[in-house]
Amino acid sequence: MTALYPVLMVLLLAGCSFIPGYRQPSPGVAEHWRDAGAQGDTGSLPDWREVFLDPELQALIELARTHNRDLQVAVLRIDEARALYGISAADQWPGGGVDGSVQRQKISAADSPTRKAVIHEQGQFRLGITAFELDLWGRVRALKAEAGQRLVAREEDALSVQISLVGEVATAYYEHRAYLELHRQNQRLLERAGESKRLIGRRQELGLASELELRQADALALTLEAEMADADRQQRLALNRLELLVGTTLEPGRFSSAPGGAGPQLPEIAPGLPSELLVRRPDIRAAEARLKAFNANIGAARAAFLPSISLTGFFGVSSPQLSELFSGEAKGWSFTPAVTLPLFDMGRRLAQLELSKVQREIAVVEYQRSIQQAFREVADALASNEPLNRQLDVQQRLVRSESRRVELAQLLYQDGLNSYLEVLDAQRGLSTAQQALIRTRLLQVGNRISLYKSLGGGWS
Repeated sequence: MTALYPVLMVLLLAGCSFIPGYRQPSPGVAEHWRDAGAQGDTGSLPDWREVFLDPELQALIELARTHNRDLQVAVLRIDEARALYGISAADQWPGGGVDGSVQRQKISAADSPTRKAVIHEQGQFRLGITAFELDLWGRVRALKAEAGQRLVAREEDALSVQISLVGEVATAYYEHRAYLELHRQNQRLLERAGESKRLIGRRQELGLASELELRQADALALTLEAEMADADRQQRLALNRLELLVGTTLEPGRFSSAPGGAGPQLPEIAPGLPSELLVRRPDIRAAEARLKAFNANIGAARAAFLPSISLTGFFGVSSPQLSELFSGEAKGWSFTPAVTLPLFDMGRRLAQLELSKVQREIAVVEYQRSIQQAFREVADALASNEPLNRQLDVQQRLVRSESRRVELAQLLYQDGLNSYLEVLDAQRGLSTAQQALIRTRLLQVGNRISLYKSLGGGWS
């Protein structure tokens, strides 16, 4: 029984761990959005394929999921973290190996004690364990736990990159379509302005219009041409951004003949949606996993103050005669336990422990900041939803009103009841209203994409 005490003590100490107990930090945000009276649907957001129904957009998103370099790096980071975790897990177990050597040399007569030249042989074959650390204080387990949490963080990072990528591709796609629509709208207005300019030219020949009216019509046409050029520039920039996101070349005319795509289809989400759902965002989960990793690192830093025990042992055969290498007399073994007791290192271990604690506190703040940032993103998207709907409704009514004003101004001008200045002012107002309507639609689409991204791109 006395001989069992050291074994029992080792087993008892092997269960020790200096990792601090983990407590999830306070998120530091309100439990509900400002409108606490309304409760939103706390179910799951649909998959991106059910949100972005445009077939062309879905094809672009699939291309991005395959070829986007940022996403590829994020996935490779998972493989990197998994390999590091495998290294940490392997450190918990002893490592064995086999080594063997054969030496044959001639000793000269001058060096030989018998004054005769001899042939000296030495053979060795061993199987052993090399420097296996007994994890009495949980240092190796703490490092393994840290590596495991960093693997979790990398997996969440990759999911976050994918969600962001889907949103960015959708945003760039709708921007491209919006500028394409602006270009087409200005083209139609330019054709109408050209007709007005020709009409004024004929009236001028008959003495019914002045050169001033002709210059006014020309100014409107030139303004529309400049706006067309700007819309064309913005359209090309959006296409370049799409190419970067999808990671492959896109044909410039790929979208020119395509019909207008449907906007994102999101379920109605009331402003009272509980803010606790934000912890389901992958970036927040990644921040918490990094916090747990730093928490585990404190345990490893604490264990460094205590003695470490490593074991090295060999069993094999050794003989000065190769012919007798595997005979019974050639057997041998060695067992070398080593104890390292840290005494002083000029405060290195204390500084390492302090560093681990500070890193954990930084991770706590970063975790809370991630939640607060997510809370703001959702709140901004929810707050903008209803005003943008009202703004879009007003812009649609304004376009209808300006279209009617252009018709009336042209009729009155043809009858000689008003000046061309009224027609010009009406056409400019219609152009401005139509451009504002397209941009408002783009804002509304962008806001719905932002809401989808800020809620984590769907959860289950």
